[in-house]
Amino acid sequence: MNLTLHVWRQAGANAPGRFERYEARDVSAEMSFLEMLDVVNEGLIGAGQEPIAFDHDCREGICGMCGMMINGIAHGPMKMTTTCQLHMRSFKDGDEL
Repeated sequence: MNLTLHVWRQAGANAPGRFERYEARDVSAEMSFLEMLDVVNEGLIGAGQEPIAFDHDCREGICGMCGMMINGIAHGPMKMTTTCQLHMRSFKDGDEL
């Protein structure tokens, strides 16, 4: 599936922020949201761009550190699911997140 990501970017606490648009191409429905971000970051790094920063630790759904807002909802659309356990099958081709 292909997705469009709108990611909040801010250089520091006192810097103005803005949303930047990124394309996530050929995303597997079996990937976790964090794995999808890893793939997007690999492309950004390969192009000499700044990767998307996000917190994570265990990636096993235990620590809860991978929390982020997805479409205005903490951890995304699935209740009681951490972002590292949120699979891309929860979204559909063409979604904007």
